[in-house]
Formats: sequence, structure tokens, C-alpha cells
Amino acid sequence: MIMNRLRTVLVLLLALLLLVACGQGDSPEEQIRQYVAAAEAAVEASDAGDLKELIAQQYQDDQGRTRRDIMAVAARYLLANKNIHVLTRIEDLRFPSPEQARLAVYAALTGQNVSDLDALLNMQADLYRFDLELRRLDGKWQLLRADWRPARGEDFF
Repeated sequence: MIMNRLRTVLVLLLALLLLVACGQGDSPEEQIRQYVAAAEAAVEASDAGDLKELIAQQYQDDQGRTRRDIMAVAARYLLANKNIHVLTRIEDLRFPSPEQARLAVYAALTGQNVSDLDALLNMQADLYRFDLELRRLDGKWQLLRADWRPARGEDFF
């Protein structure tokens, strides 16, 4: 149960990292995609510091978790899992305002390299869906709130 929560938070943080810091000249959609790629890299490198930068100080989810709570879970997960590989898929990306983004991110976490969806079919992975709300603060995208739940394999295809 605790490991599942840790994985969930790690995936959330991964999604956050993927969404937060992007180049200024790119479109908002491209900034979000670049950030997702950067978040994957931070999780795979077990870099909790980079993940923390992606979460707004004001973060609060429906479960009452704060930025500090999420970081504590992520740090435990990163320490417990020395070899983490991530595959993500962004869905339903919307911009209710120029400084706000809402999206769903599907994430697969596994102990093996997962290069594409075909590779995912042949391995065991933890699958999650994250519903994220991001806000651009001081030129950087940061996570304000998130909800997540387990996903199904067909959600990735």
C-alpha cells in the first residue's frame, strides 16, 4: 500500500516536472510537452530537487496533501527504487487562461527501459492517470493541484 502511494506520488511529480519549466519561445503546448520530458528525466535520475522545483509552494490537493507531503513520498520512492523508467502520454490538454493549464497524463513506471507502447505490452509496470492543474508563475509552469488514480493498460493505447 505504501509502495503504491509512493509510486503514485512519484508519477505525479514526474508529470509535474514534465509540465513546469519550459523555454519562453515555445508555444504553451510545446512547453508542457518539454516539461513532461524533463520530468521523466528527473525521475529516472532520482533527482528529488528538480522535482521539487516543479511544484508550487501553494500546492494543495483534495486529500489535503501539501508540497512538503508530496516531496516526502517522492523522496522515499526514489530511495526505495534504484532503477526507474517512465513512459508518459498527455491527453486532454486545455488552457482555461494563458497562465493556466489542465491536462491528464498517463504514466507507466517500471524497473526496465520502456522505449515505446509496444515495449510496455511485454513488461510489468505500474500505470497511473494524473489530472493536473498547472499555473505559470514567474514564467515557469508549476503544479497547483492534482488528482490521480490507477490506470488500465488500454488507457495507453
